[in-house]
Amino acid sequence: MTFPLSRQIHFPTQMVDLIDHSRLNHSIPFNPNTEIHTPQGKYTCVHYGMMFPNLSAPFNFLNLLVVVGQPKIKLFKNEHLIKTSAIDTANVLVGTAIGTPDHFNGYSVKNDCELMSNGSSLRFADDLLIEGKYPHFHATREGHDFNFDLKIEATDKVANFVELVGGLYQHWSLLCKYEGFLDYKGKKTEVQGLCTYEYARGADINLPMRFFTYQIINIDEKTQVLLVEVIGPMNSVIQQRVYVRSLDDHGDIYEDGFNLSVQEFEQNRLTTPNGLSMRLPRQFSWTVLDKLGSPLITIKGKSNQDFQYGMAGGYAGSYQYEGTFKGKSIEGTGYIEWLDIR
Repeated sequence: MTFPLSRQIHFPTQMVDLIDHSRLNHSIPFNPNTEIHTPQGKYTCVHYGMMFPNLSAPFNFLNLLVVVGQPKIKLFKNEHLIKTSAIDTANVLVGTAIGTPDHFNGYSVKNDCELMSNGSSLRFADDLLIEGKYPHFHATREGHDFNFDLKIEATDKVANFVELVGGLYQHWSLLCKYEGFLDYKGKKTEVQGLCTYEYARGADINLPMRFFTYQIINIDEKTQVLLVEVIGPMNSVIQQRVYVRSLDDHGDIYEDGFNLSVQEFEQNRLTTPNGLSMRLPRQFSWTVLDKLGSPLITIKGKSNQDFQYGMAGGYAGSYQYEGTFKGKSIEGTGYIEWLDIR
């Protein structure tokens, strides 16, 4: 049985582009002077992220997801971590399929973290250290059952997810190459491939999101595909896009014929630490058309049932997929974020 959404409300493209300029600024090189600062001025919340899909078992995926300052957005906020104030509260997810007990933690920015205001060095207690400036970054973790040392080289291929008018909220993702090692209980595994470096900053505003999913597939050693779907009140579509980019191509955005459906959910709903009830997908599929109206990519996915809490106020994990991309068969391990309070 397929679980499609009920009838969706789509707003005219011209109206959306007046509010969100991200579509107007795609397929252009990343500006190396772009700021990646910590909370300051009107920006009371920032997000740093590194996502590594298609890892071999037992890891399947790795995401380093940091939120500094808690947002007003209900779907993303970890209110249960706030001990002093929202802007003093940071949360860190070091997510991978092995699911170590200390994979998600909250910290006082003032007491537990050492954050350079320009984002060039970000230390969260002994949990995570991210250093560097574009295009060279370095992520390390020591002293835990699960540790790593990863060097990330960013390209100028950027996906602009959101650019709200007035700069109220901005979110982008860089295509990167990485190499290094993962260390689980003393056993090191060398890794390399394509990943992302991501940054977002937001003013103290609420965006009424009801559903959010973000997925990453590395098609080959050069090509990466990103899927984003965001649903708001009354089943209104905030975004339904597939981004394609490669090491030698800035790529494009595809929206025509977008369809994401779940064939089977996990049997039991989960209740998050913030009291939100969510159901996670077990089997699902998605597709989008190219500019000529033919299928660009078609994916059938099956969850690896390795979702970890801490992707903001929801879950992140991986799935096995098979399908087609530009008419050629593909398969592998995809990365997925899922937040659903509908």
